[in-house]
Amino acid sequence: MKKITLLLSVLAVIFASCQKNSYTIEGDFKENTFDGKTVYLQKIDSMKAESSSIIDSVVLKDGKFTFKGSIDNGPIMGFVSVGKLEAAEQNTPVGTLILEPGTIKISFDKNAVTTSGSPRNEEFNKVHMAMNKMVGLYKEVNEAGGVQAIPDANQRMQAIQEEIQKASFEFTKSNMSNQAGEFLFYSTASAFTKEQLKELLTLADTTFLNTPEMKALSVELNRVVPEVGQPLVDVQLVDMQGNRVALSDYAGKHKCVLIDFWASWCGPCIQEMPNLIKTYNTYKSKGFEIVGISVDDDRQAWQNAVNTHKMTWVQLGDDTKSASEMYGINTIPHTILVDEDGIIVAKELRGAALDEKIAEVLNKQ
Repeated sequence: MKKITLLLSVLAVIFASCQKNSYTIEGDFKENTFDGKTVYLQKIDSMKAESSSIIDSVVLKDGKFTFKGSIDNGPIMGFVSVGKLEAAEQNTPVGTLILEPGTIKISFDKNAVTTSGSPRNEEFNKVHMAMNKMVGLYKEVNEAGGVQAIPDANQRMQAIQEEIQKASFEFTKSNMSNQAGEFLFYSTASAFTKEQLKELLTLADTTFLNTPEMKALSVELNRVVPEVGQPLVDVQLVDMQGNRVALSDYAGKHKCVLIDFWASWCGPCIQEMPNLIKTYNTYKSKGFEIVGISVDDDRQAWQNAVNTHKMTWVQLGDDTKSASEMYGINTIPHTILVDEDGIIVAKELRGAALDEKIAEVLNKQ
């Protein structure tokens, strides 16, 4: 009798545990276009995974579907789609939800998705609502024949992007200790500011922080980019003959120097060359120099562009990308003006503004 009582107690604990971790997903499509087709519940197993794995599947009937299961390792990001995630049925959105214990509701209405029910899905729905606004705006622009047909389209788009960013940040911030928050962080990190990224990483656990991707991000976030008023930081480059050289060999040597990051494939860079040639010819006899830093991967294309566009100033290559990383170069062309003492006096100047600044610096030498 005691053995039976003990067994029943163990079964009761197991049953209670299963109930505690169980979830039910109640889904519906407002339009029954996909009846008879298979709806999949999926997950992506790691941040670097190129494909998803199927958790469950069910045939859609009367526009409705239900999934039941349990979650053992805390909340994770789940994906619902008609057809597998990698080849989802056309003209239906992919629904993203948070797999956690409780009853989760997900609804598809044309191109809009909403989630509700469990606490995290109520919170995550703020992201869905903002995304739905963006989808609606894209549809409006497309039907109108382009952005130019809607006078306030760009302003509305900017406002919605800010709303998406805010909602994503708030959800990620409150979930950085679980896999759902980690996944959203990894997939939307480029939308967050440097300060936001730093704040989020302080909330992450050690395992997540020790991944190669997060270690690299931490290095990037803590890298100090030399700003206006600060000394130029030396980096190693390569000259057109393939010799290793230092940036300090050409800048901070008693001359006003313009450092120009460019590439042969960069249209705006090439368009700016006639202006640079004019500036160079105007000031080179007065103590001015240009150091071009190409970010080309193709050495021959770099050298051909130098010859074609008659760029007669110093030309160096950022073959290791160390200079681009040190100076935070995300877009080109990018210019940095340095005085005779190697102090950065201006960035991103072109045309008349550049000429005026050069003249000002030269007058002080």
